[in-house]
Amino acid sequence: MNYENTYEQEIDLKELLFTILYRWRPIVLAAVIMGLLLGGYKVVSGLRAQQDEETVKEVREQYEMDVTAYERNLASSQWDIEKAKQSLQNQQDYNDASVLMQIDPYRKPRAAADILIKLDAAEWLEYPEGLNMDPTDSLVKLYASNLVQRLDWSKLEKKTGTDAMYLKELVGVGSDYSSNTITIDVVYSNEETADLILDEILAQLEQRKGEFSSIAGNYTASVVNRSLSFIMDTGLADRQKQNTDRVFSFEKDLLEREKALKELEEPEIPEEISKRKVAMQGIKYAVIGGIGGVFLVAFYFCMIYVLSGKLHTDDELKDRFNIKILGVFALPVKKGVLCGIDHWLERLEGKSVRPLEEDVLDRIIINVKNYAGETKKLLFTGTISENLLKELADKLAPQLPEIQLMVCPDMNQNADTLRCLAECEAVILVEKREVSKCRLIQKEKESIDALDKPILGCVII
Repeated sequence: MNYENTYEQEIDLKELLFTILYRWRPIVLAAVIMGLLLGGYKVVSGLRAQQDEETVKEVREQYEMDVTAYERNLASSQWDIEKAKQSLQNQQDYNDASVLMQIDPYRKPRAAADILIKLDAAEWLEYPEGLNMDPTDSLVKLYASNLVQRLDWSKLEKKTGTDAMYLKELVGVGSDYSSNTITIDVVYSNEETADLILDEILAQLEQRKGEFSSIAGNYTASVVNRSLSFIMDTGLADRQKQNTDRVFSFEKDLLEREKALKELEEPEIPEEISKRKVAMQGIKYAVIGGIGGVFLVAFYFCMIYVLSGKLHTDDELKDRFNIKILGVFALPVKKGVLCGIDHWLERLEGKSVRPLEEDVLDRIIINVKNYAGETKKLLFTGTISENLLKELADKLAPQLPEIQLMVCPDMNQNADTLRCLAECEAVILVEKREVSKCRLIQKEKESIDALDKPILGCVII
């Protein structure tokens, strides 16, 4: 004797989804009601708040203060962003245009010249004997302090194609008062141009010798040492890195300021002083209420589907109880308001084609004949009403003259059906979707299995 006591209910998610969709009318109704209730409550409460003049006055003053603070912060943020953009652009322009920033600091071309300054002997006669200072020092200082400022940079711009502001940072001047010499250092991205710049500087100094003579007296300025070499300058490497890092710093600062501007929120007009705001809030809460109503009712139908324990589909009966399906009658055609939506859902689910009752009856009769074999006495029962059983049996009996159909009501409630069960040779169950409960079908099957009676199959109506 085979008792199946470990039935497990499996939920068909597609069937569950369409079961909820077919109940779109109460779902839409609930959405409308919840939307109207929540939206209406919000509108009424907002309009009521606008009747309190003292509250409205306080809210208006606070709103105006908030708007003023927002506009001030907005203007400040925009100015800061423009300033940060300009700083970033200036730094990028400098890094791109500056020759100094393009020089290889580990192989820096350098052209240098030492100039010896010497007063004429006649000039020394004008100074008293025993003078503690060297009058040539003032001439050395005059050379060193005015050289860069007094150069004609336009000539160098034409020769090099580089702007004067970037040329000036390539020229360095040093002085040594003990030896009365000045040193001119010129660097460039290549040694030829560095040497060319140094030539032009020395030529201009020679041309301006008379100007300095009128101030400091006659002298000679001789180039005593001139060189062209490559040197390593780690200080320049640090300076180049600092300028590159400065670009990254400006970019980060700009991003932070732009983010702060985006996060700056304009104060919303309070409901107490705006009927439009009240209306918008009412619409907002109506939408929220509608969505909430949809989810609540859909959840309710979902729980009913899962917890009711009713038979939903013929596949559920076949898979759960391993009972053959003799025939499935079509569900009634949905009628009523907007029934086209129901028909569209049926087509979407793939159940729009309904078999005729005659076709289903023929299928049941053929299956009974195929499965019955030598069986002559069948118990026709189920958990549905006795009237439905008799009505269906009356339609089948004329086509099965060789088989006796014993129509009996639910054996879980009627003891006579159990007596008929002992007398019959096989059983045909009749169950109804969304009416028959699986636990009662299970009890039926256990009673049938206890008497070792075969279940020929089940008819679904």
